[in-house]
This record gives sequence, C-alpha cells and structure tokens, in this order.
Amino acid sequence: MQYRIAHSGITWGYDASTAEAAVRDVAACGYNAYETIGGVIEAYEQDGADYAALLAKYDIPLIGTYVGTGFRHDSSPAEDIKNAHNWIRRASEMGATTVLIAAGSRKDGICDTTAGWRHIADAFAEIARIGLDHGMQSAVHPHTGTLLETRTDIDNFFDAADTDLLPFAPDTGQIAKAGDDAVATLEDYKSIIAHVHLKDYGGGRETGYVGYEPIGSGVIDMPAIFAILEDIDYSGWVTVELDGTPEAPRPPGEAARMSRDYLAGLLGDQVTWSERGG
Repeated sequence: MQYRIAHSGITWGYDASTAEAAVRDVAACGYNAYETIGGVIEAYEQDGADYAALLAKYDIPLIGTYVGTGFRHDSSPAEDIKNAHNWIRRASEMGATTVLIAAGSRKDGICDTTAGWRHIADAFAEIARIGLDHGMQSAVHPHTGTLLETRTDIDNFFDAADTDLLPFAPDTGQIAKAGDDAVATLEDYKSIIAHVHLKDYGGGRETGYVGYEPIGSGVIDMPAIFAILEDIDYSGWVTVELDGTPEAPRPPGEAARMSRDYLAGLLGDQVTWSERGG
C-alpha cells in the first residue's frame, strides 16, 4: 500500500505571520500536501492576500483544515458552528477534503455525563454536515487541554457519536502526552480511523516543542502505528505535526526534514515524495 504524507503549519507558528514560511518549507521538504488551521487562513486573507495563491506559488495542495471549538458540554456551540462554516467553505474552495474537529477547553472542568457528551457529539455532527455540504469528510481530533483529552474522554465521546459521520482522527502524540497508549488506542479504534495526525512524544522531558519531538526522535513506536494502518489498508492522509515554540532547538524546516527522513527510511517506496526542489 501507498501512504500520502502531509505536514501541518504549527511548527512555524499559529498565526498568519508564519504562513508563507511554513508552506514554503513543507513544499521544499517533499511532503505531498499541507494542512493548517481554519483561523490562520481567515487571518491571512483579512488584508486581501490570497491563501490559494500562496499554495499555488509553492505547488502544494491543501488537504485539511483544523476547526478548534470553544463551546463546552454545558454551553452553546452557535458561534463555533458559524466559524466552522466560514473556515470549511474557504478550505473547500481550495480543494481541501478533511475537517479536523477539536473540543473546547477542560480548564473549567471535565465532561462526565452522557448528556454532556451527546451535546458535544450533536454539535460536532452539525459541523460535519456542513463539511459534507462542501464535499469534505470530518474527523474528530483528541487534544490535551480539551474536553476530549484522555482515553476515557475518547471512549465516552464515541459512545455518544455517529461514527459514520464523525470518525476518528487520532493524534499519536496528544494521546501519549495525555498518559495513554497511542498504539493501543489506534488498535482499538482502527475501524473508524479516517485521518491521522502523526506526532512523536518525548516521554515527559522538555523538548522545545511542548514535550513533542520530530518523528522518530521520541518514544512512540512508529513501526507499530504503521502496522495498524497496514492492517486496515489505510488510504487516508497522514499529517506530520510538531508544536513549535520560541524554545525550539532547531529551525522548523529542519525539524520537518528530520521527520521526512525518518519516514522515508521507515516506509521506503510506500511513499512517493513530491519533488519541487529545495
């Protein structure tokens, strides 16, 4: 089987000021596609710039948009749904095919009721239907610091959700940082995996990347992750992620190339990297 490997822009930063550097470096590293945050596209275009033109300049497609939400199990999702509609519409115009949905913050308490999880799942389903209206498949992304962080949260959410509409977009690093087993979680949920965020974890040490590492430099068993994907004949995208900070020990483009080099060695001719120079 063949893998399609993308890279997200968060290694460079989380706002529009780093958008061009991120797209340029990801393209130069030979990744097959690019993924970004919906709000970054919106911010980049606020002053008349064209994100589609930026992608075309570096000859790299956009395959996904990340839709973070702020509502909780006991609050209204209306504003988040409005934002999601705008971000999804614009991403679809640029050819993106996947919506990654993440939950709101857990700092004011966790969700521990069936009704609360149904409320979250229902709101996510509304976002997913917007995605379908624009030709995009949604998938649900666990993230530390959100209501959907731990294995218990993941189990409770999918017990409440329609997994045909809301399949899984596991993030290997986020799952590990939450204290859970990324390999076991992917194995248990492999039948509903629709998108993968591939992130390595430093095992609790400070790394300059909020505890994460370039792929192959951390503690996650990457061969085991890909063995699970092989087992299900996975045909979706694998997006490499690494959370950038001012304390990062190397330039973001170098980190992206480290991950690419590791994956090239691990996967061999199962990946055809995109030749654009650089």
